[in-house]
Amino acid sequence: MYYQQLFEEIQYDLNYVESELHKYTRSSVKLLTKSSKWLVEAGGKRLRPAFVLLSGKLFKYDLERIGQLAAAIELIHMATLVHDDVIDNAATRRGVPTVSAEWGDSLAMQTGDYIFGQALKILARYGTPEIISFLASVSLEMCEGEIEQINSIGRTDLNLRTYLRRIQRKTAYLISACCFIGAVASEAPPHLACHLKKYGYYLGMAYQISDDLLDFIGSEQVCGKPVGSDLRQGIITIPVVYALSNQHIGQRLLNLLEKETKDESDWDEAFSLIEDTGALKTTQNLCNKYLQKAKKELVHLPDQPPRSIFDGIADFIGNRDI
Repeated sequence: MYYQQLFEEIQYDLNYVESELHKYTRSSVKLLTKSSKWLVEAGGKRLRPAFVLLSGKLFKYDLERIGQLAAAIELIHMATLVHDDVIDNAATRRGVPTVSAEWGDSLAMQTGDYIFGQALKILARYGTPEIISFLASVSLEMCEGEIEQINSIGRTDLNLRTYLRRIQRKTAYLISACCFIGAVASEAPPHLACHLKKYGYYLGMAYQISDDLLDFIGSEQVCGKPVGSDLRQGIITIPVVYALSNQHIGQRLLNLLEKETKDESDWDEAFSLIEDTGALKTTQNLCNKYLQKAKKELVHLPDQPPRSIFDGIADFIGNRDI
């Protein structure tokens, strides 16, 4: 895959992070070790650790320190995913049974808490007060973003501003933190660390918008979940917000979504109406605007291989089919 080619330059470093992630699954409780290992081995693109590593490589890079911080952030990310799967009652993620589906909600919640605790241990050893404070703030924002999403389930009156606030909390802030922390831990000048933080924020916004678009245009085999799964769960994302605002088709779509019971033909019609409004194209345009903003931040960075990789990641998100 294209993104794997992008990361060839840091493959050794990513392998180090991967081995450390496996170490942090170990517990004196065998079942907890098993569920934690299951979570790590479920895979993922490891984009967040890659952002930490790449940001660090632009400055005074130390693999052990930056790699450990990258592992900590990935553990935090995985903890949020396993908790989200419990909230969403998700049976699979990336085509693999979730921890909650395999062992139940109680163990899943404890697994998430355990690996979050492991992340805290890493931060206590390798972080600084600035890094720890920044990640703590991001973690709080992520919790608030999740609650906002829960409270907005089925809310067809969701507007663009509320949607953007939700995704910046749930996704963009953590990716921004990856870029910022990798830079700060490598003694980047403050103004360059700030540009990386902004790059991560804009890229994170684009990434989530792209994800919400793929929910409608990706296949179940590619995305690891049924087409339109968010909408089926009552989660209103940006393509739906745009479609509902269409003066010609929006009301028909609203009537469908507000039906108490919907069969598969209703969902098929809803997905067709969303496409007919041009909402999917408008969503892609919004994604591209954030990617352009992200790329503008890169021109301030040292002209080294990581900068080109960051540029390639933006291109990947704009054209991804995974």
